[in-house]
Amino acid sequence: MDKKKFATLKSLAAPPTVVADVMKAFLLLVYQPEDIQDWKSCQKKMSDPDLMIKMENFDPQYCTLSTAQKAEDLIAAETQESIKTKAMVEKVKASGGRKA
Repeated sequence: MDKKKFATLKSLAAPPTVVADVMKAFLLLVYQPEDIQDWKSCQKKMSDPDLMIKMENFDPQYCTLSTAQKAEDLIAAETQESIKTKAMVEKVKASGGRKA
């Protein structure tokens, strides 16, 4: 994800649930679970200037199995296709859609 898209994502006051869940799952893998509770805490961690470095240097030995399971549970029902479809639906809703 490029910096512009990442900044847009971070600025969302109330993102679609699937977006928040995917971001929360990702952040759970690189931060302490108690630091990632809701979207506001996600936004705070997304402001960390070292986030990309943490992502690039991810070491699975520093993540507990229970935390990894929490992350997996958040996104278990989602597929790449369902996430893309939900994002497309959100864009239609935000734009007001085509008039019938």
